[in-house]
This record gives sequence, structure tokens and C-alpha cells, in this order.
Amino acid sequence: MAGISVVAKKEFFDHVMGKKFMVILAILMIISLLAMQQGVESYNKQLDSYKERTAEVEEHPEGMPPGGMPEKPSMLFVFQMMSMLFGILGAILAIAIGFNLISGEKESGSLKSLLSHPVFRDTIINGKALGGMGALAFAMLVMTLLSIGILMMLGLMPTGDEFVRILVFMGFTLLFMFSFFAIALMCSTIAKNSTRAITYTLVIFIVISFVMPIAGSFVGMRLAGDMPEYPGMARQEINKSGGGISEEEQARIQEEFQEWWDKVIGVQEMFSIGDPKSNFEKVSSAVLNPGLQSSSVSFGSSSTTMITGSRAETSIFEALGMVWKNLLVLLVFPVIMFAIAYVKFMRMDIR
Repeated sequence: MAGISVVAKKEFFDHVMGKKFMVILAILMIISLLAMQQGVESYNKQLDSYKERTAEVEEHPEGMPPGGMPEKPSMLFVFQMMSMLFGILGAILAIAIGFNLISGEKESGSLKSLLSHPVFRDTIINGKALGGMGALAFAMLVMTLLSIGILMMLGLMPTGDEFVRILVFMGFTLLFMFSFFAIALMCSTIAKNSTRAITYTLVIFIVISFVMPIAGSFVGMRLAGDMPEYPGMARQEINKSGGGISEEEQARIQEEFQEWWDKVIGVQEMFSIGDPKSNFEKVSSAVLNPGLQSSSVSFGSSSTTMITGSRAETSIFEALGMVWKNLLVLLVFPVIMFAIAYVKFMRMDIR
């Protein structure tokens, strides 16, 4: 463990003091700040609208909307804007840190020199992995403190539940970044040089995060057959023609469409089951939406268990329970990638 800590410490400082890390972190922070600005503006508009509607209801109770009092917006909406960016930028930062950890050492010849000393191979691979993960954790810590600090400066103080959800979201963002760091480390171990390592990593990133989900939707729609009439479109056409729609007919249309959509989503889920990005999006959606409940799939959902709005708030534990399968993927995926890199490095012929 002493040897691993020495290697990890060296790798950590090499990363955080390097120009590449600083440039990427700066870009990540700038774009995240822009996302926060947009999120805060949208939150303030929603809050102003909420206050106006509440005042109108108090002055004229008879004009209360059918759903009752309007819901107060949550400041977690700000982080929902950020989560969309982390799906891309977080992966890029993780790839940039991990793609040349081993391949760079092989190219410079320092790996051969290092292994000539009385040091175990597992000490090197474990230390490098921990050092890279520590650099990612440092980047996420900076982002978390900066985000919360800016919100407080703007007078937006999170509640206890919101604060916990923000920390949980940042934690799972870090876990998501570990997934692509592990992919980059694996490619760095397998590839002969850094150029091939970054190429392999980017190809894997594009395939699992973009190609596979699109292919899943295409194959799912092909296998499910022709799309039945969407319930909303059916109601609009009937209303235009001046007719009505019975509850039985509406239920039949809804059931047919639901069956078709379930088939499409089932195939899409199979194609994206190993995609950290898709699973991260579902986890962050559950964590950052306290008023959401698990319900049946409706049009536009990207999972077999869609999260839809509801006035009954869910606890953080209930939210995580909705997406436990996605959490399992985020936990298992980096372990598998690191295991491949570990075995390959232990058997590597370095001459």
C-alpha cells in the first residue's frame, strides 16, 4: 500500500499541475457557469410566475386552477441544466486524463526503466488508476464548491434535501466520469502508443454513447412494426371533425400505442444497457427531480420506467430505488474496464 500511495500521489500532482488538465478544467468550469446562468434565469422566471399565480389565487380563490395551487419551482432546476453538459464534458475530461497513462510511459521508455526497479506491476497500475481518479475527484470537488458558492452569492440557499441531492448528483457524476476514465485506461494499456489509445477510446465513446442508442431506436421501431395512432393525435382529429371520443375508444388507442412503445423501448434498452451516458442521464433525472414518480412509459420516454411529474415528492432513497439498475451499471462498468486493463498490464511483455 505504501508503494501504491507513492505512485498515486505522483500521478495526482502530475495531473492537477499539468497544462492539459488545467485547460480542460477551465473549459468545463466556463461552460458549467454558462449553464448555471441559464438555469438561474429560468428558475427566477419560474419563481416570479409562481408568485404571480399564487397572488392571483389568494385574491380570487374561485379562479384556482383545476390542479390546485401552483407548485413552487425547485432550485435543482439549475443543476438539471448542468447535467446535460456533464454527459459530454465529464467524459472528455476523464478520457483526457486516462488515455496516455500507460501508452505514454511505453512511448517514452520510462515504463521499462520503472519496472527494472524492485516494484510490483500491480503497484504501478493501481497507483496510476488511483492518481487519475483522485484528479477527477479534485475537479468535481472544485465544481461542487464553485456551484454552491455561486448560488449562495446569488441569494439562492438550498434546503437540506436539495443540498443532499446536489451532493448525490455530483457524486454520481464523478462515478460516471470514472467509467470513461476506465475505458481510456484500458485502451492505454492495450494500444501500442497514445495516438492509437485516444483513437480507440473515442471510437468506443462514440459507439456506446451515440451509435448504439440510435441503432436501438431504429431496430426497435422496425421490429415493433408500424406505429399506431398516437392518442393525442387521435383526439385532435376527432375534435376537428366535430365528433367525440368515448372512454373505451380512448383506452383502446392508448393501450395499442403503449404496447407498440413498450416493444420499441425494450429493444432500445438492450442496445444502451452498457452505455454510462444513458444510465447517468436517468440517474441524474431521478435525483434532481424530487417531485417525480415512477410510472408507465409515455411518448418520448427513453426508458421502460419513465419518470413523470407528480405533486407527491419522493425522498432521495425512493428516487435511487427507481433507477437502481442504472446505478448498478455505473458501478459495474468501470470495474470491468479496469479489470481488463489490470490483466493486460500484468501480462504485458515490456522489452
